[in-house]
Amino acid sequence: MAHPHGISGLVGKLIAESEVNCNADKYYKILKHHEEVPEAIPHIITSAKAVEGEGITSGCIKEWEYNHEGKELVFKEKTTYTDETRTIHHSGVGGDVMNDYKKYDLTLVVNPKADGHGSVVKWTIDYEKINEDSPVPIPYLALLNQITEGDQLPPMAHPHGISGLVGKLVAESEVHCNADKYYKIFKHHEDVPKAVPHIYTGVKVVEGHGITSGCIKEWGYNHEGKTLVVREKTTYDDETRTILHSAIGGDLMNDYKKFDLILVVNPK
Repeated sequence: MAHPHGISGLVGKLIAESEVNCNADKYYKILKHHEEVPEAIPHIITSAKAVEGEGITSGCIKEWEYNHEGKELVFKEKTTYTDETRTIHHSGVGGDVMNDYKKYDLTLVVNPKADGHGSVVKWTIDYEKINEDSPVPIPYLALLNQITEGDQLPPMAHPHGISGLVGKLVAESEVHCNADKYYKIFKHHEDVPKAVPHIYTGVKVVEGHGITSGCIKEWGYNHEGKTLVVREKTTYDDETRTILHSAIGGDLMNDYKKFDLILVVNPK
């Protein structure tokens, strides 16, 4: 019912943000000088070379060899640098990943933290699938996050260690459904397990009214072969079609002090 005309799902965006205890300019320069990356994380990136142009000049073409999910793969991309904003844009032009995507662009932005201690590293994947069978590149976002994690970075990138405790993941995709209708389906939570029973096994309101802000819900769901539970406090903003799920209990909280999910539905 969420997609009477089908879900396009071909165009999307994934974003990951995490904090590092490293000067923003220094961190940016380490990733700009690509030759140092395979030396620092050889278990992920096995090789990086410029095959056209100068490696630290916009417009150059680079070829990266990397390990992912037990496979040795290649990614060829055109690189653009914006030193003023500490931004590196990698636009895919060849390699294994282009078997699944018409467009596959990676953007790295490094910004200093507001308190002056460390930086915020933001990776964005902009993609367009070749067809509906092409996967959403979430595993690649996890791969980029590994590069940012403390035990994956060059020692010079984190003289005082990597915090890596605070982060953000964002996924955007397009659906062929009216925004108000799509929002209401998720607000009326009872319909969700019926629509995706292989993911959600059940949902119940344990406190308050299910479509009123401040209610407490408990969700059962399947993840990586396990049946898990999350308990969360829900807040609705009908004007902006926003639902905030703030986790307060369940399996997730064994690993996180804070775990909030936010759904925002906007018309195209």
